[in-house]
Amino acid sequence: MLVNVVFFGVLAALFLGMVALQIAGHHYALRRQENDPVAGSEGATAVETALYALLGLLVAFTFSGAQERLTARKQLIVEEAQSIGTAYLRFDLVRAEDAAVLREEMRQYVDARLAYYDKLLDFAAARGERRRADDLQQQIWNHAVAASAKMGDSRAALLVLQSLNQAFDVATARYAALRTHVPGAIFVLLLALALVCAFFAGVGMARRRGPPSTLHMLMFAGIIAVTAYVILNLEFPRAGFVKLHHLDQLLIEQRASMR
Repeated sequence: MLVNVVFFGVLAALFLGMVALQIAGHHYALRRQENDPVAGSEGATAVETALYALLGLLVAFTFSGAQERLTARKQLIVEEAQSIGTAYLRFDLVRAEDAAVLREEMRQYVDARLAYYDKLLDFAAARGERRRADDLQQQIWNHAVAASAKMGDSRAALLVLQSLNQAFDVATARYAALRTHVPGAIFVLLLALALVCAFFAGVGMARRRGPPSTLHMLMFAGIIAVTAYVILNLEFPRAGFVKLHHLDQLLIEQRASMR
């Protein structure tokens, strides 16, 4: 809930700020024209064009990067479900008594992984589930190593350990993906540049006599604000309207099949 409030706060602040700066830019340009009727030059127009181009470049960069990171997170969910399924099946290669222990621990591990992402926005609870999953990782690994030492076939033992290593590596990659976002400085620059461009848009609307176009002011501010909001949701998919529950279902189904 708190994260959603922050997202909507950014949306509202950017929208209102851009509208206000367009009005301020319009008034500034009108006063300047009263003092200097020939105010404005091709140089000023070139600067405004460069600013708009830079704004477009930053929007495209941040939006594209956020979408790429979202796609990577989705792929990691699929890879984790696959790797856990493979590791669980390969427990058939170890002795029956060891396999039973490893299967039970793996079921507990998957439960902890699912609980972690389900409680992700409850930071204290999520940290607890992560610690439980990390402890289970070490426990499973220790038991798998011990079980592999009892096996007569070293190649089969290697298969068991490799599959577990892959499953745990993907989990680590998912943790890293949660922390990988567009640099804060770039996002702040995007917001600042949007406000600057809003001011110059107001200046540009003063070139024709009369009040500024309300439609154009609202559309410009609204589109940029909504774009920033969408970028935030793509960067933090579990906090906003972009959900990954349909892909989490893959791991849920994998857990259901682990009998």
